[in-house]
Amino acid sequence: MKKIILLAIAMLFTANAYADEKKMAEGKSLFKENCFVCHNADLDPPQAPPMFGVQKHYKRATADRDAFIEKVTTFAMDPTEDKAILKMAVDHLGVMPNPGVEEADVRKIAAYIHDETFAKPCGHMKAAMKMAKSEGDLKHFNKIKKNFNRMCGNNSSSTARCGSCGTNSVRPSSTLPAPSSAEDGTLKQVMQQLGQDYSDLDRAILLEDFETAEKAAHTIAFHDKPSMGQRMKILASLRLEMSDFKKADEKVHALAVEIEQAAKAKDMPLLIKRQSQMLSACMACHTSYRSRVIDILK
Repeated sequence: MKKIILLAIAMLFTANAYADEKKMAEGKSLFKENCFVCHNADLDPPQAPPMFGVQKHYKRATADRDAFIEKVTTFAMDPTEDKAILKMAVDHLGVMPNPGVEEADVRKIAAYIHDETFAKPCGHMKAAMKMAKSEGDLKHFNKIKKNFNRMCGNNSSSTARCGSCGTNSVRPSSTLPAPSSAEDGTLKQVMQQLGQDYSDLDRAILLEDFETAEKAAHTIAFHDKPSMGQRMKILASLRLEMSDFKKADEKVHALAVEIEQAAKAKDMPLLIKRQSQMLSACMACHTSYRSRVIDILK
């Protein structure tokens, strides 16, 4: 009888462990599909705070795992400045747009963020220091530098568990991936270049650099197209939704043209309004289609 009870307990623990592992994998997949595009700690310039910092601040602000998931979900479902915990990130990067994800999936993402072990964001801090220095914000620069020296030291490489890939890796902390061009026509490179162009536009608006904003908007409006082979793969993946996918791209194009015109006219209110609308359009497209074309982006 004792052996039967012990066997039942062992089976229960095994089942629970399997269920937890399955939930973790699902949360990780949802995170990569909906969050990683901005929360990639190696983006230069940064687009959003790295998950290492997000996890740390939310854990400090909550008593347990359930409270952590609830607080992350409440913010992500309706992001506002007053609900934000990472105030410095909001000051320098703005409030994140609504990701357009179902609440049940946001909760799975929040659980994954709580449980994962994220790499130290050395690359993010180096990019943030560069941005602060270019903006003349020495106070912010010195604060980041202090944290960088404390966390990353002077080592040429750092070993950490990669939250985005789930493996141990050694990454040079002194180098960051350079933005790619779209010379060979891959969808991945087109999207990388669009991300860089949007970053240039965002920074130009913050600095009230209308000339750079005009150029960045023009580049976004008339961005490179993927090769025919890549477009055929997209068509095969989206099928009947291809028409809506094209309309989404046309919407971004139209908004980018309006942004270019607003920058030329030095109309800052209109420029900011159209930029916000374009970001929402980009996020809507990303949310709707990225999971279907993820293999093409590899």
